[in-house]
Formats: sequence, structure tokens, C-alpha cells
Amino acid sequence: MKRSQTALEARLLFIAAVAVVTLIGLCVMAVGVAAAMTRTPAGSGPSKKVSESTALKAGRGKILYADSFHTAGRWSTSPLEPPGTTFTYTPSGYEIVGTGSFVHTAIPPYLTAIQQVSMSITATQPAGSPANTGFGVVCRRGVGAARVQYEIYVGGSQWVVERRDGAISGAAPFVIKEGSSPTAAGPAPMTIVGMCATLADGVSSRVAVFVNGANVVDLVDTATALSGHGWLTGLIVVSSEKAPNTVTVTRFEDRDLAA
Repeated sequence: MKRSQTALEARLLFIAAVAVVTLIGLCVMAVGVAAAMTRTPAGSGPSKKVSESTALKAGRGKILYADSFHTAGRWSTSPLEPPGTTFTYTPSGYEIVGTGSFVHTAIPPYLTAIQQVSMSITATQPAGSPANTGFGVVCRRGVGAARVQYEIYVGGSQWVVERRDGAISGAAPFVIKEGSSPTAAGPAPMTIVGMCATLADGVSSRVAVFVNGANVVDLVDTATALSGHGWLTGLIVVSSEKAPNTVTVTRFEDRDLAA
């Protein structure tokens, strides 16, 4: 009888131990499942896309293309006739000479369309250049009648944001907004950053401008159409009928604002 009772007690203790181990295992599994449910998946996190209320800085975004113009041949050096524009690599940088009352455009070799893009130019122009002449950046998307282009520049002591709708050959730009620039275009190097960010609705664009790091304008504009895969970029030189304008570019950058 004593042996039977001892064996029974041992069996009961064994069953109890198994039950405790099983319970602990279930608790560990439950904690693991809960942690997996609350863990942030790899590569996810807060969206970096620009919204209407996103705080912007001049250096925002991943650099996609940058050029300091030490190596000739990347940008075109073929003259444009008309309106009369020359492009030359010099020891000082990429020199653009524009004549007449025109906006002259140079296109970078980076031709990937970006939905939310930032462009920057660092350049100089001679002292005593005609009033309202200067330089800046441009973003464009679509072709023909569906083309939309924002031209962002500092001319003299004014910053300007203008839009051009439709085919470039027949579309006249109109000013969306302009104001007094903290720095005038001249012999001191000036950096202009322009941002064109298509918003979530697919029809509105947030356009922001920085001059030497200072935010001078930040607006939302709605064009008639926003076709195409995204924005392409370039730099611009604004000249006058009074005299040619010579701009020397020492740096250009494209950035993806959402990366």
C-alpha cells in the first residue's frame, strides 16, 4: 500500500509539472504574438511625403544628382538660336550667356521624373547687370497642351514664382507671386532652392523657395492639369533686351523630397 501511494504521488507530481511547463510555454507564445502584432515592419514608418503642412527646410530630401561643373561634357554646350544662348564650361563653372528678353533653360543629364522634387542652383552674375535679370531653377511635367512649368528665380532684388501652361513655344508665363529677396543676384555666390511637390490629391502642387537658406515663399497652386510621371528639372537664366546677361553656375542639385 505504501509503494502504491508513493507511485501515485509521483505520477500526480509529474502531471502537475507538465501542466506548469505547458502553461509557461503558452504565456511565452502569447507574449511573442503580442510583440509581433505591435512591432513596426521593416522599412515602414512615418511617411516622408510632403503634405500641405509638412515643415520644409532648404536641405530636405535625398540627393539624386549633383554637379559642381568640374568635368565638361555632362551639360550641353550647343548654342540655342533663337533666342541666342551660349553654354560654356570655364575654370569658374558653367557659363550661360543669354540675350534678349527671355528665360533661357539648361537641362541636367539626370532625366528621372520625381513627384516631389527639390532643385538648387548656386551661381553669380556680374555687378551692374540689367535690372530684373538673374537666375534660378525650373520644374516641368507633361507635354504639349498638358505641360505645366514653374519658373523660380531671383531677378535683381526680387524673387519670382511664375507658371507657364501649355507648349513652351506658345505659352507665356504669368507671375503667381513675387517679393523682395534677402539677397540680390550679383557677384556674390547665391543659392536658390526651388521645391515642386505634387500633393496627395494629384492636382495641387506645393511650391517653396529658399534664398541662401531663407524661406521666402511657400504656397499651394492648382494647375489645369498635372499629367506625366512627375517633375523634370533644369536651371534658368533671365536676360533683358538692354544687354546680355552672363551667369556662372558653380553647383546644381536635384533631390527627392519624399526620400
